[in-house]
Amino acid sequence: MKKFLIVFITICISVLAVPLVAMIFRPTTESTDNRKLAQFPAVTKPDGSLNVAFFSGFDSWFSDHFAFRNELIYADANIQNDVFKVSNVDNVISGRDGWLFYTSTLKDYLGTDRMSDREIYNIAHNISIAYDYVKDKGCKFVLTVPANKNTLYGEYVPYYDSYIVDNVHNIDALTPLLNDMQIPYADLVKSFKDEEEILYLKTDSHWNNKGAVLAYNNIMDTLELPHDDYSSVNVTMRADEAGDLSKMMYTFYGQKEPNYYYDIQQRFEYSDAFKSVEDGRIETNGTGQNGDLLMFRDSFGNTLIPLIANEFANGRFSREAAYSLEKYIEESRPDVVVFEKVERNIGEFIKMPPVIAAPVYDSEDEAFPDIAIVNDTEGSNMVMKTLELDSDYYEISGELVKGRIKTDSDIIINVNGTYYKAYHTGECGYSLYLKKEDVTFPAVVYVNVTGMATNPLEKKTFLIDNVQ
Repeated sequence: MKKFLIVFITICISVLAVPLVAMIFRPTTESTDNRKLAQFPAVTKPDGSLNVAFFSGFDSWFSDHFAFRNELIYADANIQNDVFKVSNVDNVISGRDGWLFYTSTLKDYLGTDRMSDREIYNIAHNISIAYDYVKDKGCKFVLTVPANKNTLYGEYVPYYDSYIVDNVHNIDALTPLLNDMQIPYADLVKSFKDEEEILYLKTDSHWNNKGAVLAYNNIMDTLELPHDDYSSVNVTMRADEAGDLSKMMYTFYGQKEPNYYYDIQQRFEYSDAFKSVEDGRIETNGTGQNGDLLMFRDSFGNTLIPLIANEFANGRFSREAAYSLEKYIEESRPDVVVFEKVERNIGEFIKMPPVIAAPVYDSEDEAFPDIAIVNDTEGSNMVMKTLELDSDYYEISGELVKGRIKTDSDIIINVNGTYYKAYHTGECGYSLYLKKEDVTFPAVVYVNVTGMATNPLEKKTFLIDNVQ
């Protein structure tokens, strides 16, 4: 018995040692979840002192680089998915018939994270401010929102469907407001729902290439710009698509699925800095007839870039979350501006609204047509500081007392006697940006609110001597 125990322990230690010893010959060098692998930690800091975090850094490095890491993850994924019908990673949901879904979309699907009517109004309000700015600069504008995968193909989501508490999604509530405010909107949710054919990939969080063409045509049609709709080009299908969700679960060894490939002649060139469509900033120049384009996009834009860039003389594509709208427009003077943001992230329009100097009302009457002015800063905790995203701006922000403003109340900030239209943040917050050269100190700032739900509090003003 003792001999058997020794042999068993020896075998276990040998098996456990394989990933460490094999690192000499076959370390893991590539991640499958779009992140940079941990670097080997230094024993000492730059100042020569001992790096006390060495062992925690070593643990992170070893966890990322041990031999056969991806193969072991693949084996674990197959066991958990095939036997227990669950995903082996937290950010992927294993669905029916081989479908995979991004976990971050689950709350949207179940309706457990529905925004309030005020928050939905705030999103539309903030987009309208950006739209008005773009329009005043003489540019065409369109907003488009790719649907979450489970919004379109919920029948492939597993047992979670029994936990749905609200079938109305945030985008469903937002769309009518966008129409009411006459914001040009390419409604991709409706377009994809109207299609009988499945146009998203089973093992990826995005649409397939045929879905990208549908989205591209919808965007260009909404802009009312001439474009090739690619209805007559040759289309082939190849089973070579390794979905992003599949890579998260199965690393590089998951089964590839079919995708459509369009025989499209590329009529533009990328700038020298281009590495891939995952780049945060991409510039193109070509022979398109629609002038210059500025497009703020996310990963859904990866497959849109080759299609849209073909139709413009110059293209600038930014993947930043808080859009540096004013700076980009001042730099590139575009003819067309596109906002593309996936459904699950539309709340970013109230967390990180586009950076432009706040629009100014010409008069008090323009700011408050037929509405009595209410000065209410009680409990607003106003802060004025240099904007972290761009040091050329000041940001004024605060929070009003919850329950004191109506769903469609607008918040207007008075700075030194000038009325500014503020962005709405969260449920009842506000934020606006001012270029530093436009602000003089001491600054007197107070808040105006239209359509108060309750009687106003005593007026309070803020005197700001200076801001660093």
